[in-house]
Amino acid sequence: MTACTMAACILILCTGHALADTLPLRHGAYVSEGTDCKDPPNVALRTYDGRGLGSSVVNDCRGRVLSRLGNVFQIEQDCREYGGPKLERGIERSTIRVDGPNRYTDLTGGSGESFRFCPGLKP
Repeated sequence: MTACTMAACILILCTGHALADTLPLRHGAYVSEGTDCKDPPNVALRTYDGRGLGSSVVNDCRGRVLSRLGNVFQIEQDCREYGGPKLERGIERSTIRVDGPNRYTDLTGGSGESFRFCPGLKP
């Protein structure tokens, strides 16, 4: 094996984990429990693209799993933040319980807010 081929293999192995989904959830839009999927308010809307969980205040999130215990994930996300004169990136930690491929509960700070997948709703 040539040095170039070996370097390419190492690069693929090192980046493979980064391409994997952060959480075992369907990609798309989620709304908080009790919210209709038709035209939900921004505050009740979350998106999951396989890399991280976005909202009306953050997007382009790049998450990684810090720990997992059963279906509870401690994640850290590097996201683009909205709301200021300059789009900045910020790091946040969250605790997410995956209740199934179409549902999750945000346990961060003891909130316990549950979200469900909305098929057809564009993130």
